[in-house]
Amino acid sequence: MTVTFEGLDCIADMGSTEYKALASVSQAGRHAWAYQANYAYYVLYYGAVLTFCAIVKYVWYRFDDWSYRNGDSRGSLLKRGIALTRVVGYRRFPVMLSRVTGLPASFGTLVVMGASTLFVLCVCFIPHFYYRACRGFGSPPLAVRAGLQVMALTPYLIIISGKTNFISFVTGVSYEKLNVFHQALGWGSLFLSFVHTIPFLVQPVREGGAARLKELWDGDNNYLYVNGLVALVLLFCLCFLSTRFSRSLCYEVWWHSHWVIGLAYFAILTWHVYGLLDAEQYMWGTLGFWGFQMLYRALVKTTFKPNLYAFKSKKAALNRITNGCYEIVVNIDSRYELDWMPGQHIFIRFMLGIHTLDNHPFSIMTVPEKRGETQLKLIVKPHRGLTRKLYNLIDDKSTELDCYIDGPYGGMCRDPLAFDKLVLMSTGTGVTVTLPFVQYVAQHMSNKSCRVREIEFNWVVTSQDTVEWIQRELESAKESLRDVLRINIFVTNSPSLLDSSCNKMAVEHHTSTQLYNIHTHHKPNARHLLSHIELRQKNAVICAGTPSFQRDCANACAQLHTRVLRGECEEIYLHTEAFTW
Repeated sequence: MTVTFEGLDCIADMGSTEYKALASVSQAGRHAWAYQANYAYYVLYYGAVLTFCAIVKYVWYRFDDWSYRNGDSRGSLLKRGIALTRVVGYRRFPVMLSRVTGLPASFGTLVVMGASTLFVLCVCFIPHFYYRACRGFGSPPLAVRAGLQVMALTPYLIIISGKTNFISFVTGVSYEKLNVFHQALGWGSLFLSFVHTIPFLVQPVREGGAARLKELWDGDNNYLYVNGLVALVLLFCLCFLSTRFSRSLCYEVWWHSHWVIGLAYFAILTWHVYGLLDAEQYMWGTLGFWGFQMLYRALVKTTFKPNLYAFKSKKAALNRITNGCYEIVVNIDSRYELDWMPGQHIFIRFMLGIHTLDNHPFSIMTVPEKRGETQLKLIVKPHRGLTRKLYNLIDDKSTELDCYIDGPYGGMCRDPLAFDKLVLMSTGTGVTVTLPFVQYVAQHMSNKSCRVREIEFNWVVTSQDTVEWIQRELESAKESLRDVLRINIFVTNSPSLLDSSCNKMAVEHHTSTQLYNIHTHHKPNARHLLSHIELRQKNAVICAGTPSFQRDCANACAQLHTRVLRGECEEIYLHTEAFTW
């Protein structure tokens, strides 16, 4: 099996003068080996432009919120343009479609991801030619382009993997919302890695069969084949083990193996590219960002924070509550020890045998007091793993465990006090996300710059006993907010109130006005609820619950933006929270 070019055998004539001359011609202009590095720059610059656009959006939102709180409203034409993008971007696909395909639920996210994928594919495959006439003329341009594009994707892949990361800091997009892009970058890198690998296997076999491939594998540069194959296998494991199916089998095993395999992949990839077209510079830059992010997280978010609370564990009190759930209460001495905003979550590491290795996320149901001690409260519905283990440990009274807190993270990138109306939508334990917004507004209602004039709190639960989880907090908030707060609790199954489908009840020992409305035997349609709300000038919809509930809320918000386009209101902002990544 031989391949000839211009009368020369691609293998037998490798040492001839004519062969070397043709090799020089093959390396000219845009086909040169070194020129392929430019295609990686295009991918790197594309990511920088996307990040810059997100920064501009974030800065605009912060400035607009600040201006509105200080009595200035502007940019109605621009806001209508934003509303037009939200009509499309807020829409969500059916939950089952997202679960089966692994695609993002949000249409807006899919558009960004699809456009990015198309750009990378065009950069990779539009330039010709793919192969050189002979392998001896140099590496296949397609393989070099694809490999360097993997290097251009690597900084973004690693940077957004951190809970504290540079892109989240400058764009206001929390790490868990960037996770879908982290996964997409991983699969994109895997695809380009195969595109990089295949030409190096195909061309030698085409020119000299398996014997020629073996000769190259055993040659002077065989380490490139060996460490390249190892890096490819590690990347494949990272992607495959990160699928929804693999994570559902054993989340804790996946989490620990993910970062171990990730470190190994990074090290092997650095070895593979070292000294080739300065590709190692991508790795050093990535390492610098990653190291700084880890240091920042350790010194700002964890027990390594250099203050009087450093290295000190906290006592967490665990108590069983209704409906098979339990609460976790941690006393925080002051905001200096731990400060957070509504909608944020923390990771807790319990000192509990092998589970000490687990670092589990929980949404914070309370807000910090302005002064003095604060009770940080969490509501947990046990599933498998750590949450079930903790539930089984709780005796008839309560259980105390030592723990370390890591956080806070996440939350809404907008100022909740800069909206005229907050619509809070939640199901079950999703109330731990929405309730803090009520408490936060109650704390700041006396602030002259607070624009909130109405809060509509909607909570869907399976039984009326569930209300006990937050009854004290609701009473306190209602006392502060009075007519500003309207509470609707929808009980889908309430045997104690069989005689009515909608009952209005006052809480015991509350002698003033009615506290909340309870609708029994009624599972509300989120789209119907939102489509009939009375909007004010600026509105924020905050949703936490099941994927289908979030889908309905998002689709309803997309539809509501037709009101913005008609000039009936200025803005309808949607924020969702879910731990389903």
